Amino acid sequence: MKRKTVMTLLACTLAVTSIGAGMSVMAEEGGNVLDVALSEDIATLDVMDTSNDYYVPMNVFDRLFDIKVLEDGSTEIVNSLCTDYSVSDDGLTYTFTLREGVKYSNGEDFTAEDVEYTFMHLLSPESINADIPLEVKGAQEFMDGAADTVEGITVDGDYQISMTLSAPNAGFVAELTSAVMGIIDKTTVEAASNYGVNVEECIGTGPYIVTEWANNDHITLVRNENYWGEAPSVDTCVIHIVPDASTQNLMYQNGELDILDLDYQDASIIASVYETQYADKLIAGNRLALTYMSLNADSEYLSDPVVRQAIQMAVDRQTILDAVYSGKGHLEQSIIPTGVLGHNDNATEIVYDPEGAKKLLEDAGYKDGEITFEMAYDSSSSTNVQMVDQIIQQQLAAVGINMEIKTYDQSSWLATRKSGELDSFVGTWTMDYNDPANIMVTFFGSVENTVLRSDNYKDTDVIDRVAAASTIIDDDERYAEYQALEEKIIHEDFSWVPLFSLDHYFAIGDEVESFVPHWAGYSDFFIKDVTMK
Repeated sequence: MKRKTVMTLLACTLAVTSIGAGMSVMAEEGGNVLDVALSEDIATLDVMDTSNDYYVPMNVFDRLFDIKVLEDGSTEIVNSLCTDYSVSDDGLTYTFTLREGVKYSNGEDFTAEDVEYTFMHLLSPESINADIPLEVKGAQEFMDGAADTVEGITVDGDYQISMTLSAPNAGFVAELTSAVMGIIDKTTVEAASNYGVNVEECIGTGPYIVTEWANNDHITLVRNENYWGEAPSVDTCVIHIVPDASTQNLMYQNGELDILDLDYQDASIIASVYETQYADKLIAGNRLALTYMSLNADSEYLSDPVVRQAIQMAVDRQTILDAVYSGKGHLEQSIIPTGVLGHNDNATEIVYDPEGAKKLLEDAGYKDGEITFEMAYDSSSSTNVQMVDQIIQQQLAAVGINMEIKTYDQSSWLATRKSGELDSFVGTWTMDYNDPANIMVTFFGSVENTVLRSDNYKDTDVIDRVAAASTIIDDDERYAEYQALEEKIIHEDFSWVPLFSLDHYFAIGDEVESFVPHWAGYSDFFIKDVTMK
């Protein structure tokens, strides 16, 4: 592959780019440039306002802890802005010792006040990412405007901070590795005129700085010379906004992209081009995610566990995986996906048995074609999801179940789902942090959560146990409890149809020596995990 000359967006001869008062970014003359692509532009630089746009914050802001991918593909939590911590005997109070001498890209010092302010920022009334900070004692009162500070946060000096939770949560440190927990500069944000939009106000301690954001065209990140950690290999990264997958494909083959996310490419293109011509350029990443079919217990027919069980038996998951994703993945039998801490390798297998499904429905008194429900399709989803829906529709029709596919625009789909009124949909949950609570609590940790996901699960004893499991300090005991609960939800109550987890492939260019994809399989990744030749 021939490397294209340096993009005119940002020449490699760049010496100094001024991006704010008292602040400059140095890019080495002749420094390398990594070109990548996104299928759509980001909406904000502020993680308080997004559940999707993590490319920039992952690389500009540091977290207290990070997740490291080991050589065998497993992961571990490692220190970042926190160097040490302790937990009180009751599991409520965490005391963090912070890394000294760290500076923001504007030269200001990082201190414990910034950690406190980050939590307070995420607790703004308009925030959509307040879940983790809300666990701290007094957080709800602060968010409601009934208090000026968060009672459970105590700054004990420039480099020590304590947080007292409302209830014990054994997964709290894992939660702090989430992309939304990037630490922001209090001084900058308080003085910001339009935080989340202005590039010059996007100030972090991480390895990169945003120098350009040209809407619907590109985002440029340059290496932060103030970064406290090991200097990354990539000097400049240009993220091109390229909605059309075929254009991305051509750009890669022309040497204009150094890393191509094959999630955007059609399976036939991957098989005919990338698995042949570029087979030695493929990098596979772990995807800690679960694709599932949700079944609403408040729906007329789906309220019957017999119908839900028949649907589980009638869906040929392997055929779907092979037909839509060329078999690149593996079937899942439970809620906690493969690779996540607490995953049950010995979960009860869901057996494809259409004849058994027919008999089950017949014995329950259902007539052929009587059962009807709606599968909600989000128009912003990939065509692959629509293909999955269509195959499921055909498979259910074969056992006498009429599944009608209805297309919603994204906002209507989300609003209807949050109201608890979608009959069914196919979704994918990708882990925000490596702890089973991230998926178990999100979907089944409260009655409200089951409504928000249009599941409307009815067993409040199970819901209460899911919530209480977070307080179990012993991990083995906690994982065993989650496994028992997911067995009941999936294999006794038939509340979900877990489908599969997919592999995530990338193609690297000639200028890339090595690349470690995101630990959970995000399309976004840490640029410092790329080594250039």
